[in-house]
Amino acid sequence: MSNLILKNIRGEGSTYPINKIPFKIGRDQKNDVVLESKIVSREHAQIKRAKEGLAIVDRDSHNGTFVNGTRIKEVLLRDGDEILVGETLILYQETIAEDIHFSADDSLLDSKATIIRPIEDLAIIEPLRSEVQPPRRKDQRIDQLERNNQNLIILYQLSEKLISSITLRELLDMIIELIFKSIDADRGFLMLIDEGEKLIPKVIKYRDSSSNGDEKITISQTIVNRVVQDRVAILTSDAMVDPRFNEGESIYLHGIRSAICVPLWRGKDIIGIIHLDSFRQANQFTENDLELLMAIANHAAIGIEQARLNEKILRETQIRSNLERFHSPDVVNTIMKESAEGGTLSLKVEEKVATALFLDIQNFTLLAERLSPPEVASLLNEYFSIMTDIIFEYDGTLDKYIGDAIMATFGAPYSHGNDAEKAVLAALKMRQELKRLMNRKEEKRRFDVRIGINSGNVVAGYIGSTKRLEYTVLGDVVNVASYLESIAEPNEILIGEETFRQVNKLFFLEEAGKKKVKRGTSEVRFYRVIGEK
Repeated sequence: MSNLILKNIRGEGSTYPINKIPFKIGRDQKNDVVLESKIVSREHAQIKRAKEGLAIVDRDSHNGTFVNGTRIKEVLLRDGDEILVGETLILYQETIAEDIHFSADDSLLDSKATIIRPIEDLAIIEPLRSEVQPPRRKDQRIDQLERNNQNLIILYQLSEKLISSITLRELLDMIIELIFKSIDADRGFLMLIDEGEKLIPKVIKYRDSSSNGDEKITISQTIVNRVVQDRVAILTSDAMVDPRFNEGESIYLHGIRSAICVPLWRGKDIIGIIHLDSFRQANQFTENDLELLMAIANHAAIGIEQARLNEKILRETQIRSNLERFHSPDVVNTIMKESAEGGTLSLKVEEKVATALFLDIQNFTLLAERLSPPEVASLLNEYFSIMTDIIFEYDGTLDKYIGDAIMATFGAPYSHGNDAEKAVLAALKMRQELKRLMNRKEEKRRFDVRIGINSGNVVAGYIGSTKRLEYTVLGDVVNVASYLESIAEPNEILIGEETFRQVNKLFFLEEAGKKKVKRGTSEVRFYRVIGEK
């Protein structure tokens, strides 16, 4: 059965087997997965059966259900999909069959009809050498040559696919298809070992397309253990007629006459197995089939590991690219490091002590009236680039661009211990670099800015509403910082009381006044930043 894995950045998590349909997720205790969060609806989402597998459906939740960063109503789930419900990130782990049954058929390996081949003895497509081999009849040599050519074609096709840009799922499907073209099996499946050292079926194929894929997969536990632990490939024949199989329950129950099981190995590691079996006759598989399957497994394991690595690199590149838009390089490296150690990004919304900074162009409307739209865009891009680099230089996070304004935070997602100081230093450098920029511009392109800074407790985390999640901070601290920016004079930096308390020994400051931010609230005292001491 498929699983939902709840895991945070510290590696803490739980696995929930999807053992019933529908499988419900929500805040109510009656759900199969209970998420105790105020931003999760009582009946938030559920997993149901679809024609091509399992699908997740949003139950008209207030904050939505996201799959791989996109808000969904209903979508088919694929192995490795990331589901965001409220602040909880859930990994979907797909399996192919409803059940896997391992039978203790110890007698299988006692049969004279069993061939056990160590993977180190791989010798596929051995060339014909008449000077060494005893003479054969002409038709035997032709048959052997045809088999060798066929094997070469199969391995060439496999190698060709391995260097192409295909997904892991496409690669696994292709491997099974190629195997069935070269080996006459009734059923085959490919299983990979997961992080918990369990074999998980990824692909199953029947030669008869009308076969029911929901039936149990039955395999000898003895054979699997031998294949995985001893790094050998096993071929069994005459299973139904050999008296040594009297105790082999699964052989009789499922009518298995012949079977091959080979490991997928990469270096010293076994990463899975390929299993083929036949119900039609004894001696269905030959030693040539065994050797060919061993060679395919060797090539396939290389491709699987490469596909896994490619997907990991692609995902990390996408994550890093998104993070670099908002965070400094040091913060990005910290997030990526913790993500690698814990398995995923933490999307938890939490209360933090941080400093918010607002930077806004004064009289932007008048500036826009003097310039053409392309000129405005070019000027803003140059200005934003300089200001954003300064934010990152002082370990700040770019929260967002708001028209011609910039919102930045210092201390979220990570605190450096002197976040208020870094915010004020960033503001001073912004003012300095703006002066240099304006000195290079003609009169009609010049403008002034206002800066407001405030510190205190904020709510920080990834918050979204439609199809996008963004890291942001919320709370009165942010509102006050925005207000201070709005009342500042041209090129003036105003800071709130908590920021003043933290930095007053480091900068030349002067009291600038006190005002009410909102009706009915107490007055806020604020200060003007003159420069560094």
